Amino acid sequence: MAFKTCKIYFNATMSALLVNFFLFAVLPNLVENKFAKNDLESLVPISFERLNPPEPPPISETKKKPPEKKIIKDHIPTVKMQQIMPRQPNLNMEASPLDFEINLKLTGGLKVAKPQNQFKFKGSYAQKEVDQMPVPVFKIKPLYPYRARRLNIAGKVDVKFLVDAKGLVSKISIIKATPSGIFEDSVLKAIATWKFFPGKVRNQQVSTWVITSIEFKPEGI
Repeated sequence: MAFKTCKIYFNATMSALLVNFFLFAVLPNLVENKFAKNDLESLVPISFERLNPPEPPPISETKKKPPEKKIIKDHIPTVKMQQIMPRQPNLNMEASPLDFEINLKLTGGLKVAKPQNQFKFKGSYAQKEVDQMPVPVFKIKPLYPYRARRLNIAGKVDVKFLVDAKGLVSKISIIKATPSGIFEDSVLKAIATWKFFPGKVRNQQVSTWVITSIEFKPEGI
């Protein structure tokens, strides 16, 4: 009985040794050789080629021209300025009579009396009273109002102003405007900038009242 038991243990021990030998000695070599061989067989040659990017499409030489802008011709209104020029007065320059006294006691010479009437200048003169009318040096036309220009409204403004002895304009007033309430502001602003050579009386520069008319007419009227 003991002999059988020893034999069984011996066989079991040998079997265990064979299994361990197979697992730790033979099997790793088989696995390595198998994988090495499969790896070599599975190598696939790969070739690399340089790919150039595609060329961009050619730019069209003919560029589209922008649409031409249509020029709309607008009617340019006209402004006419007409100065009312009175007739120059006929100045009869008559010398005042001189009184002579003869003094017989004097051996020679005559005693001449001073003129009795001396000319006195006034503060301002009307156009018909001056010897020389004021002459414009700087004169711009009034602006044609936008509303009147769009509606093709014509008009006329009679205006009065004072040109002083220095040629500056002041005391501007509207005498009459047709139609009313459209052109007056434009006339007042323009006349305030005018400059003149002043009027003259007996070669002396004086303040002169001037009356003038300004007409507004659209193109084609």
